[in-house]
Amino acid sequence: MKLKRKLLALGLVGTMVFGVGCSASQESSSSSSITTMSIAAGGDAVNLNPLYANDRVSLTVMNALYNPLYVVDKKGEKTFYLAEDVKVSDDFLTYTVKLKSGLKWHDNEALTADDLIFTMESILDENQASINRGKFVIEDTAVEATKIDDTTVKFKLPVVSTSFETMLGNIRIIPKHIYEGEKDLAKSEKNNSPVGNGAYKFKEYKTGELITLERFDDYYGEKGNLQTITYRVIADSNSANMALQNGEINAKYVQPDEISDIEGKDNIELIEFDEGMVDNLIFMQNINDTLKDSKVRQALSYAINKDEIITAAYKSEEYANKAYSLFASNTMSYIDHVEKYEQDKDKSKKLLKEAGVSDLKLKLAYSTHKTQQEKTALVIQSNLKDVGVEVELKPMEKSAFYGELFDGKNSSFDLALNGYVMGSEPAEYASLFISDGSDNMSGYANKEIDKKFKEALKETDNDKRHALYKEIQQILAKDAALYPISYPKSIIAVDKKYDTTKANLAPVFMFRDLNGIKVKN
Repeated sequence: MKLKRKLLALGLVGTMVFGVGCSASQESSSSSSITTMSIAAGGDAVNLNPLYANDRVSLTVMNALYNPLYVVDKKGEKTFYLAEDVKVSDDFLTYTVKLKSGLKWHDNEALTADDLIFTMESILDENQASINRGKFVIEDTAVEATKIDDTTVKFKLPVVSTSFETMLGNIRIIPKHIYEGEKDLAKSEKNNSPVGNGAYKFKEYKTGELITLERFDDYYGEKGNLQTITYRVIADSNSANMALQNGEINAKYVQPDEISDIEGKDNIELIEFDEGMVDNLIFMQNINDTLKDSKVRQALSYAINKDEIITAAYKSEEYANKAYSLFASNTMSYIDHVEKYEQDKDKSKKLLKEAGVSDLKLKLAYSTHKTQQEKTALVIQSNLKDVGVEVELKPMEKSAFYGELFDGKNSSFDLALNGYVMGSEPAEYASLFISDGSDNMSGYANKEIDKKFKEALKETDNDKRHALYKEIQQILAKDAALYPISYPKSIIAVDKKYDTTKANLAPVFMFRDLNGIKVKN
């Protein structure tokens, strides 16, 4: 069966914890007078530039400021944002994007094909080190972008890439007139006051306190119902829950052990959905050469009791399913018949001995913004102690943790707890596992994996393509590239004063369309 263009599915990146709310003073006012929301972020944003945003807070705020070209859902249907249309040639090598007319940046400058070309050039510029570069370099050859007219850009691929249509849609354009000439886009001061194109524009950022956005009245689509949205930095989960119950914020992600404190509150509604998250343990091979030995990684994996983690951190499988594949269960081509690493202490000790490793001491880091991570870390520490591995726990503030984790080569820890959401398109996982992948923070390298991801990208026969991705999952599991812990369910607590039915729940962002949120009558 040959690949049909509409079968290409959603591919998303990245991970954050945030909530939405009104101030305490608004609590007593009528619903018609509420004009703002306050979003509680688990930490500061790391980088609001779309070419570098890679943590959940940054991605969430970035999503509010910058629209994609279009989004492809699981059925292959498109929702268009900045783009009016995309045409694909019969040989799957040429993609022509038509932008909507009359688009504006938040400073009211025109958004044109020149901005899209500039964005692609910036992504492809190795000196700019965009995390998205790998998606647009196929077999070591960059995709060519050519301006046809002020609203049309043609993309030419060197070879077929079956995930390109999805990845193209996810591009967030940056303004040429703002960033042109910047030598280092990632560190540009202009990232601190971004000029976007979404329904809300940047107003203010106070580090450690808040990020405030205001409605963009010249937005090309449906205008926002609220005048302002403020992301409040609340690193402590208990404080955020108190703020939620007091009406200071009106929505947030909720962890399973927090449900009992929130459930039953008259003003709060709980919403549960599958975000496609894979919680995992990272072996930092760039930091510790011992972890480059697959036998050591396998030994550590066999030492861990996944059932203990599920009970301790997630309460039960009602809120998180045990993960075995490193692909999320809602990913196309997902399988669970891979090496499962059910706890086997004797096998763990045997593998450590075969690897010539004894008296191993490791540092395990995690972010303090999620209570379940500490509980997971404590179980892992206890499990590894039983096989003679000493683990020092290193809890870190969220921004500091992700700063070191994304750096990869200069981290101060050997193991890390993390989660990722890659979407339903299996090609997106390449960035995590290929040797030069933009999201490969561990330093994992396997030439066979590199080869098979490339083969899958070129394969237009669906059955053969799925077979390749199934094989990739089996190799990753056998090699213990990472240790998959769980597929957690996302639980959101929302103040009942707000109607979020048209805001579109989405992986990573919580709400894809903030302009769809309104206050109930």
